[in-house]
Order: sequence, then C-alpha cells, then structure tokens
Amino acid sequence: MTLLNNLCSISAPRVVSPNITLYPVWEGEFGASPVRLICTLSGFFPGNLTVEWQQENKSLHTKTFSLSSEIQPHMTEWKRGLNFTCKAIHNEEEFHKTTSICQSEYI
Repeated sequence: MTLLNNLCSISAPRVVSPNITLYPVWEGEFGASPVRLICTLSGFFPGNLTVEWQQENKSLHTKTFSLSSEIQPHMTEWKRGLNFTCKAIHNEEEFHKTTSICQSEYI
C-alpha cells in the first residue's frame, strides 16, 4: 500500500499462472513397455499449487505422486558456498534437504 497526494493505492498481489506440459515416457521400446505420464508445471507464483490426476474426468486416488522443483541460483552465490535448501510440507510434516557447492559430487 502506498500513499501519494493523500490517495491510497493498494497493489494487487503478484500472481503468475503456471505453464503446463504433459507428455508420455516409455522406459523401453515404444508401446511395448509401461508408460509414465509426466506433467510439468513451471513459471508460477506464488508457490502453493495442487496437482490432481484424472482418468476420463474422474480423480485417480490409488496412485502415488512425484513432484520436482528447480531453481537457478546466481553463480556467484553458488561459488561462495552458500547453502540452498529444498523444503516440503506434506500432511503437516516438514521435510528438507540442503546442498552447497562444498557438498556437490560434481566439483
């Protein structure tokens, strides 16, 4: 909220809709091996998001899910050895993993 010339203006919260991509992946030969469907959602803000899988417009409740998230840290911060943590909350329980260039197996 800003005050300019006795007028009050309220900025709307920043919202960016996700880009969604859906594609099949075969582990072996096309059509002969089990297929995995990969749905990626990227470029959205804020970070809270719900993903639901459906078959013929009916929710699938018997499968487990995978989710990936990625960031691209500034190289100067990465090279300085700063820690980066991925934190998830699932069923009100917190999980996290931390890494830095010092812990990377690729240096």
